[in-house]
Amino acid sequence: MEAIKLEGYFTIRVRDAKTGKELKKLEGKNLVCVGAKAALARLMGQAATPADYQETKLWAIYAGIGTTSPSTADTALVNAQFRKACPQPLTITPSLGIVEMSMLMESGDGNGKTYTEIGLFSRGNNDDPNYSPLPTGVLMYSRQLHGAIEKTSSITIEYTWRLQITT
Repeated sequence: MEAIKLEGYFTIRVRDAKTGKELKKLEGKNLVCVGAKAALARLMGQAATPADYQETKLWAIYAGIGTTSPSTADTALVNAQFRKACPQPLTITPSLGIVEMSMLMESGDGNGKTYTEIGLFSRGNNDDPNYSPLPTGVLMYSRQLHGAIEKTSSITIEYTWRLQITT
């Protein structure tokens, strides 16, 4: 019997907001969380309601200031501070089992925080990840800690996330 595995990889690029010059690059594997399992089960089980397909769709990257180690049981960031939808459609390479998405925290976004955690989230029942209260049905696919990034208006932060189904 062949096992199927879902792996996640992230890249964070910190750039000078004026010149675009890369100042820092962080990369690593991340932890795949229980939300990804729930979404895949709904997909394979042909969920009864069309809303399930919209709610479980990969949608946004959240950045936070939490420092608690990630766990596969995590369903949210420890301390989310910034949420932004990823441009759609996502980049999909079916033959390799890859889905890739990115989010740009621009010079005017999320300033005054020192970011240390990131998470990959589904759409839930609303297109706007900043909807208050947080949209219902949101699933966290992945979470990871990273080196501290102090966000000011002089930098941008580009988050790129790749999930790959492997055997």
